[in-house]
Amino acid sequence: MSSDKLGDKLRDKEKAEENRYFAEQDRKRLEKLREEEEHSQIVLGRCPKCGEALITRTVDDVEVDECKACGGMWLDKGELEQIVAREGEGWASKWIRTVLK
Repeated sequence: MSSDKLGDKLRDKEKAEENRYFAEQDRKRLEKLREEEEHSQIVLGRCPKCGEALITRTVDDVEVDECKACGGMWLDKGELEQIVAREGEGWASKWIRTVLK
């Protein structure tokens, strides 16, 4: 009978160590998620260069993010191509697009 009690105690100890391990893993994951959330809230809408708030500006009907503090302009995917494509348009095309707005 004493060997059964010893076996039970060993299993209880292993179970406790396993629970402690998984609790620590969960704590680390939660901490990492909180840090990522804080970082994303700080970074969104801020200039990558100086950290000031970005404003939206329209250039050739394309909305770009601009920093008034350092003068940087930040483009989303595809916006540069749209601006470059419209640079080749003549004045008449730009005027017609402006009038049709």
